[in-house]
Amino acid sequence: MFGSLLQLMRRDVTRGVAGTILLKVGSGGLAFALFSLAARTMSADAFGDFATWLSIAQIASVVGLIGQELLLVRFLNEYDVGGRTDLTKGVLLSSLKGSAIAVLISISAVAAVAYIRGEWWLMILSISAFTAVNAGLMLGSQIARSLVSILMGEGNREFFWRVAVVLFLIAILFGHRQLTPAELITAMAVAMSAGLLVQIVSIVRVLPNLRDVTARFEKARWRTSAFRFWLSSILEAANQYFDVIIVYWMLDPATAGVYFAASRLANLFAMLSAALYTFGARRLPSLYFSKSHRELEHTLKLMAEVTALCVFTGLFLVWVGAPHLLGLFGPHFVTQQWVLIVLAIGTAFQAAGGPAAAILQLTGHEREYVPVVAANVALRLIGFIVLIPWLGVLGAAISATASLALATIALNVLCRRRTGLDPSILALAHFSSGKADTYAVRTADSND
Repeated sequence: MFGSLLQLMRRDVTRGVAGTILLKVGSGGLAFALFSLAARTMSADAFGDFATWLSIAQIASVVGLIGQELLLVRFLNEYDVGGRTDLTKGVLLSSLKGSAIAVLISISAVAAVAYIRGEWWLMILSISAFTAVNAGLMLGSQIARSLVSILMGEGNREFFWRVAVVLFLIAILFGHRQLTPAELITAMAVAMSAGLLVQIVSIVRVLPNLRDVTARFEKARWRTSAFRFWLSSILEAANQYFDVIIVYWMLDPATAGVYFAASRLANLFAMLSAALYTFGARRLPSLYFSKSHRELEHTLKLMAEVTALCVFTGLFLVWVGAPHLLGLFGPHFVTQQWVLIVLAIGTAFQAAGGPAAAILQLTGHEREYVPVVAANVALRLIGFIVLIPWLGVLGAAISATASLALATIALNVLCRRRTGLDPSILALAHFSSGKADTYAVRTADSND
């Protein structure tokens, strides 16, 4: 077994996936430290308010980007393979202009809601600043990931700025001072601004060859794809952040804080999914559009091997250590260990499904993806309405897990039918039985 693992880790693809996973796990560890320290420097209600407004700001960032972050991943890879620098420049200019205008509108809407609710002026400013900087990092990370490196894209988006915020929270904790949600959101926005600046500089340094290129635009094509990506991004954001808002509304701020903490811990597996998406978004589209079928299938097999190892190890750790992990947020979190376990089962199932969503979106089948995510959101909300009054916060966890499992199955079925690829860990069974050649990669839809 040791020899097999050693051979696995020597492969380039495996090292790439493992490196991306380590980056995501490191980012997740810092996020865990950030939120656990925040819970200890705030009252239960204040932490719930922080979690809710943070979720609202993150949804607003996604809405404001109008799908441009996914559009760039889709077309920067296609144009890079085709050597179309004129279209590369055109899509960059178009995306930056459109997203800047839409983000300003989104910020205005969030600020108006906060003002109507009677929030303090510092809270309104901090939420607005966080929304703007978060949107900039989301868009910049996609450009940096495609043109510079995964480390520059994801490192600045999720890793480096969190180090500064964690150190700030440690100082607050040792100083025995209570933070307000507005103060913490402001600190996060300031730290993220530094990451965004580094990202911008790195992107500008690799773009000098585009200065003398005349930009060409495919606005009709981009507009169609961007709308689909926008819908899918909003639905994904709702899946990830809207739960906390619903729990806050149906129960109370303290319970919303508990659900937020449990969901962030369960994101151990969501981090694995995000790592697979990050690696896949950089490698798979170029293989797909260049019709490197065998290398594409081989890459998916290696990704599945790493995924299977991480999923089973992670589930064991959560099952055994749930009370201890929740205890890091505070004593009153420990009693909700089953909320964490149930949520972890759902995110583990999603991770085991592999990057089906990324493959569908980045190979021209994004319109197939949107109805599945919409159904996922609808099922989750119905489950919340039915189960929360009956089971409380555990009902919310059950609803989230059930809807996520169904969506993962649907996406994998669609991925196999539309592209001929099996991105899940079940693909390992096909390869071990010698049936890998039965999967033929289909060409991208001509209507993409």
